[in-house]
This record gives sequence, structure tokens and C-alpha cells, in this order.
Amino acid sequence: MIAVYVVVFGTLTWRQHTNYGTFGFDMGLHDQGIWLTSRFTEPFVTVRGMNYYGHHVNLVSVLYVPLYWLGAGPRVLYLTQTMSLALGAMPLWLIARRRSSRAWLALAPAAAWLLHPSVEWITWWHWHPEAMAITPLLFAWWFAVERRWRWFAAMVVFALACKEDVALAVAMLGIVLALWRPVRSVRAGAITAAGAVVWFGVCTRLIIPAILGDTPFYERNLFPEFGDSMESVAFGIVTQPGKVASMAFEAGRLEYYAQMVTPFGISPLLGLPLLVVAGPQTLVNVLSALPGTYDIRFQYSSMVLVGVALAATEGLGRIATWRAGRATRLLTIGLAVTTAASAIASNVVWSPSPLGRGYDTGVWASRIPRHDVFDKAVALVPDDASVTATYYMIPHLTHRRAAYEWPNPWKLVNWGLSGEAAPDPSSVDYVVLDTTLDQEPDLLAEITAPSGNYDVILAEDFVVVACRRDICP
Repeated sequence: MIAVYVVVFGTLTWRQHTNYGTFGFDMGLHDQGIWLTSRFTEPFVTVRGMNYYGHHVNLVSVLYVPLYWLGAGPRVLYLTQTMSLALGAMPLWLIARRRSSRAWLALAPAAAWLLHPSVEWITWWHWHPEAMAITPLLFAWWFAVERRWRWFAAMVVFALACKEDVALAVAMLGIVLALWRPVRSVRAGAITAAGAVVWFGVCTRLIIPAILGDTPFYERNLFPEFGDSMESVAFGIVTQPGKVASMAFEAGRLEYYAQMVTPFGISPLLGLPLLVVAGPQTLVNVLSALPGTYDIRFQYSSMVLVGVALAATEGLGRIATWRAGRATRLLTIGLAVTTAASAIASNVVWSPSPLGRGYDTGVWASRIPRHDVFDKAVALVPDDASVTATYYMIPHLTHRRAAYEWPNPWKLVNWGLSGEAAPDPSSVDYVVLDTTLDQEPDLLAEITAPSGNYDVILAEDFVVVACRRDICP
């Protein structure tokens, strides 16, 4: 099943980038950040206008440096993420197999994982460091079940290195480990929880402020209903329970909960204590002003998936460990069948897989004749040139020090924190645009006019490449 997932989604994601289905946000900014790191230069990502490791503490990105020396890029990011997410089925299978004498039962949570719409959407939605933390955390729980503490610690450390807010889920994992009887280890759980809290504080109060000269950008932007700093947001949540409840039970949020849990049937409810692992990230997601945080298609659901999957697997395992008898056997079979049926139905209704109703809706980019012109346009930009480009062309041009998403740097959009000086537009060597999007046509006309600084060197099928006049070949 894992191999089928890797082949299917590895092929789809490879084509997704080839067919211009990836964007500056987020594939372009991660690709440029890792490329800059691999060149041992300041990782200031011009796609985002921010230092890569001040944007988030994505230490896992450093592991890609040797691959980038060999020419890796977005396709490799996609492929490794696809493989990592697919491997999440393995620890779930191992946990279920450990809890039950029925080998076939262990296939139910593993299959439900691979069919889960959110797993497949996260595979689709570019590369993200928190997605790389999912499978290590699932393996961490497996190693805790087996009392293999060194491997448990290695998986936890790897997960924490992916992104700073993974620490919230790790802290809850430690609490469950310390208190839940089937796996209880007070010492290991306390160390895990305390270490995660300390790491979160180090990242948000030391590393990011040291790099940015300011607190994490998301503290000020994501929770306007509650405050503009971590402390004020926490205080607002505690002192305004009515507002929290009204947001948490809003229709769109309720649909989000259902879409996250339903693919595992009722099994997550049987492993209820482990759902608390998903608690902090779920709270963050549903109280955010950004709708994408409570949308199963995006990376924000990564840690929620960990809690739901572990709860479902342990829930099935609890039933399987009941005293042997006809009733237990029938109940176990019923739960396994229900889980499988829920997984298949959810996949058909909500997923981007070839089985899903959304597969042919355009979420997977198809090859069209104009892409040949896109390829030609991208090839005209020298490797050492600075460039600004349409949002789905820029991920093909981010292996350079200066790569902007049009209309940056002339008009700053989704760039920097607030109040930063605009980069000098005269430093941009090439402009690569798909003019059918009608993005700032007056600006393009101005810079390519006789009085402007750019000459058009390609104008074909509504694709324009302009070169700064003083460097044009």
C-alpha cells in the first residue's frame, strides 16, 4: 500500500511542478531558502522578503543541502515528502499489530491513513517542514510502546527540528506518555513535555527574534480577535471563553473536525486520550483569522493528523485486547470494516486522489501547449541573473539570490513583515510574466516603454520576457 501511494502521488506531484502547478508561496520560498543554505550564503528569501530561518525554525531543511549540491529542487522536495507521508502507515501498522493478535486488523489504520484526504492534500500542497514531522512523531509513539527510548528521543528531536510549533504537539505527547496507563512512563513523558516547551520558547523568544529583530510574524497576524503577541493571545483566549466557543463551533470549523476524524470512523473516539496530542494545533487552527488553517488541504493540519491517527490506532487496539470471545471478535471486525468503509467514502468525497471526486477538477496541473512557451521563457533567464516572475513560474527560477514574485519589488505584496524598505527595482535583470493573469499591466507597460529600462525579448502566446536594457544580450 505504501509503494502504491508513493508511485501514484510521486508521479502526480512530479507532474504538478513540471506543469507549473506550484507557486512562490510556498514551494518557491522553501526552494530558495534551501538553495541559499546549500550555497553557504545568507538565506534571505526574496520570494518572501524574510530570512528563511526567521520565517520559521526549519532546521530539517539543512538535511537537503547535500541533495541540492547534486542539483535537487522542488521535485525532490515533493518526492521526499510523499515518501515520508506514505511511511506514516508503517508505525500505525506496527502499533496496531502490537496491540492485537489479529494481523489483519493492523491493516485497517494503515489503509485509513493512506486514504485520509488530509494526508493526500498535504502531499499535494507543495513541500512543508511540518509535514516532515508527521511520520517521525508516529514512529516516536511506536518506540514508546516498545520502550525503545533512544529511538523515541531521536524521533522527537527530528520532529522538533522540523518547525517550532511542532513542539506543541510534542509537549502533549509527553503528557499523554506520562499519564496514560497503557504506555505510562512518567520520567520519559515529563522530559519530553518539558523539553518541547523549552524548545518552543527558545525558538519563539530567542532564535526568531535574533534573526528578524522582532517576534514571530504569525503572532501579530493570525489572531486579531485575541491579541497581537503570544502573551496577549493566550490571555484573550482564557478571558474570552464565549468568543472561543463561538469560533470553535462555527459551521466551517465543525466541518473541519468531521473531515479530520471521519476517515478513521469512530476509532479515534475509542483512543480519546491521544486526541489531546491534536489539541493545541486544533485550537490554533480554529481560532486563526486565516481560513486555510482549518482547511484539510493545507499543512496546518499536520499535527492534528498525528493525534487523530494515533487515537484511532490505539482505539482499535483497545477493543482487540478485550477478553477473547465471540462478541469481542464481532465488534473488532465491525470496527475494522467501519474504519475501512469510512476511509474509502471519505477519500471519494474529499480527497484529490484518483479515486476522489475532486481529481478531475484541475487541482492536478495538466500539460497544455502554452507550457512549451513557459519552458522557453524560463530558459532565457541566466542562472546568475535576478528575476521577478508570475507566481507559478517563480518556483522554476528560485535557485538564485534574488527571485521575486511579480509585482515585487516594484509594488510590495506579501513581502517582509511591515514597513521594510522596498528592494531596488533597478537591480532586477529579467521579468517573466504570463500576461493572461492581467497582473499590473500598466506597470509592465511602463517598464517596457521606450522611456523604461526593459526590452521585451520574448512575446509569444501571451508570455512576456523582458530584460534590463543595459544587460540584454
